Amino acid sequence: MRSVEQVTRGPWDRAGVDRETWYAVHMMAVAIRETARLPIHPEDKNQALPSDHERLGQYADQLVSAVEDGDPETVAMLLRGQARSAS
Repeated sequence: MRSVEQVTRGPWDRAGVDRETWYAVHMMAVAIRETARLPIHPEDKNQALPSDHERLGQYADQLVSAVEDGDPETVAMLLRGQARSAS
């Protein structure tokens, strides 16, 4: 059985935000990861190489992992980006 401390302490605590904010940031990170995984169409005049696309996917996986671990810097970075896009 999990103790009360284990249930109340989560990645949001480590990140220094409330649970709802953490969930919103997590959803952003997952959306970025899923967007990065979209296939590159060879008929597009896309200048990105497949290796670039693969590397972007790896960075996106690391982004989601950092949010899931409650990394405060990553969470703050995503929140700043969201605030800028809202203004």
